[in-house]
Amino acid sequence: MLPWSEVSIPTLIDGHTALRARNIRFNLTRMGWGLAIACILLWIMAVNYQINIAYALVFWLLGILVFGALASFRQLSGLILAVVPQSEYFAGKDCVLTLRACDNSKRTRWLWLQTAQEISGTPEDWQLWKITPENTDFVWTLPPQRRGILPTLMLAGASMAPFGLVMIKTQWEFTDEIVIFPQPIEHTISSVKSISGEQNSQISQSGQDPAYLLPHQNAISARQIAWKHYAKSGDLLDKYFDQGAPLADPLLISYRDYPQGTSVEQMASKMCFRVLAADARGEKYILELPRQRYEAATAQRTQCLNALGRW
Repeated sequence: MLPWSEVSIPTLIDGHTALRARNIRFNLTRMGWGLAIACILLWIMAVNYQINIAYALVFWLLGILVFGALASFRQLSGLILAVVPQSEYFAGKDCVLTLRACDNSKRTRWLWLQTAQEISGTPEDWQLWKITPENTDFVWTLPPQRRGILPTLMLAGASMAPFGLVMIKTQWEFTDEIVIFPQPIEHTISSVKSISGEQNSQISQSGQDPAYLLPHQNAISARQIAWKHYAKSGDLLDKYFDQGAPLADPLLISYRDYPQGTSVEQMASKMCFRVLAADARGEKYILELPRQRYEAATAQRTQCLNALGRW
């Protein structure tokens, strides 16, 4: 592709792919075109009237133009960008990404970024990012996204520094997979289901002292005999412990809890609210989706939210 064409080859935003010359396009600004036209007119005057000073002015102005183009090209060449996402994104809220320059360059770069997803052709579409060794991060705020996988993001960049004679333009592409979780919808369920309708109970065997002692019965195991008490008093007694607290079954969060005809978006948002509420309470829960079931496990919250976002 020609270096002055409008469309450039996108560079991946992956933290290690540097911007190359083939990814950069340029065109003259108004000041650059004025300088180029002045060079042409001075050249014509020098040829027609044999004015030596006009030749000197032409080469001097051309030198400024070429130096300005090379300096502008240096603004973007070798730039490496990475995106640092947040841990969670929910539909209906702004999607905030952190754009980071990670090429460890010591020079200052002046970069204009076209961060708007819907281009309106106004100056508000562009934001200035001054990249210095102390300022390598740029907050990239996207409008609220829909539930699902974040679409491929295109980021346009331009620079006219340092002289404003040439505009250097390029494009970046972010293709990493980011899941947008459903927007939680607060609601109540008339009847909350558990894995079984019964409550299990257990006898606590913790602690050294039993709750009470009763005379020994032959049917009782020898492990339940209070041997320490027998050694002191000679009485053979059996140990009994208090009944512990009942074991509650995990909360079942299922798509079956909602009437037929409820849209997938509605069910996903409502189940997302219940997952977040159960996780905030520290309650054990199980998420049930069609042909999918997520039991209690490490990082269960993330697994369930990802499943609801992809559903």
